[in-house]
Amino acid sequence: MIRAALLATLALASASAGAETVDEVAARYRFAGEMLVAKGDRVLLARGYGTVAPEAEARHRAGQRWRLASITKQVTAALILKRVGEFGGSIDDPAISVTPSRDADSVPARREDVLTVRQLLTHHSGYANPDDTAKDAAGVPAFYRAGTPDLNYCLSKPALPGAAFSYNNCDYALLGRMLTVGDGKAVPIAWPRGMAMARTGEIGVPGLIAGKPEPAFQLASWGAAGGLMGTARAVFDFDRSLMTGKLLPTASLAALWTPEGNGSYQALGQWVFPGRLKGCAAPKRIVQRDGEIYGVQARNFIFPDDDLVVIVFTNRSSDDFPLGEVWEGKGFVYDLLSTVACA
Repeated sequence: MIRAALLATLALASASAGAETVDEVAARYRFAGEMLVAKGDRVLLARGYGTVAPEAEARHRAGQRWRLASITKQVTAALILKRVGEFGGSIDDPAISVTPSRDADSVPARREDVLTVRQLLTHHSGYANPDDTAKDAAGVPAFYRAGTPDLNYCLSKPALPGAAFSYNNCDYALLGRMLTVGDGKAVPIAWPRGMAMARTGEIGVPGLIAGKPEPAFQLASWGAAGGLMGTARAVFDFDRSLMTGKLLPTASLAALWTPEGNGSYQALGQWVFPGRLKGCAAPKRIVQRDGEIYGVQARNFIFPDDDLVVIVFTNRSSDDFPLGEVWEGKGFVYDLLSTVACA
């Protein structure tokens, strides 16, 4: 078993039998950060690449503690479905528990006037957006300079159930509140093993923008929308808990990974789409979650039908290091996933 894992790792990272390897892709793009690649329960590659800062000696290594950014939303969505399932409810039920100004007697009679859990999960709520708060001299909105999410601000604008899609961190900050309600009292959220909400002042690996330190902000202010911290291994363990049915039953996982349709590949807290990759005879079903907070980018890719996981972190902003998208048919992510899934 150990020998088989070693051979697979060597083939993936170091061999050169007519196809580019992960290490070669990283070198060609001058990637700086950390990657993890796994097949089933076996981690085939867990490695740091490049230096933490340009012209510096300290190098990236496996096992660094990163801000998970919007991978947090992927985790939050899974925990919401778990909670809903435990209480025998539906994500199409009213999201009363995240709107404290409403009680059962004040819910509108017409179904289309009721904000649902699904609408929060898919950014169709119409709530106030943190990005619209006043910015400081460095361009950081006031919402992201506080120590905790300002839920009062999120609720300062009435919900518009079924509003057009508008990416909004308030939606998931409010879903985080839903996860803290249990038996009529507040309870701590049981985040997956190896993950924890950032404490005041904690940001993990420092990010760079245009080669310079990113502006000051409070990661904890993102809450359940982006405030989790953890390692690549912790993200992999979470992925496997989904893929093996440990975290969610089959029906709930299917709901989590079903796109909303009408031309949108947005599922619940992630995107699910058929990805065309170089060297693959047919499109691959890919579950993707992107994350970026200032100078750090995160990507979590799950190939459910191939039992594959690819996780990428870099502490260079998207302007400094464009990760790219599969649909573009070129770029770092396209070449990386083609190497892992098709080579």
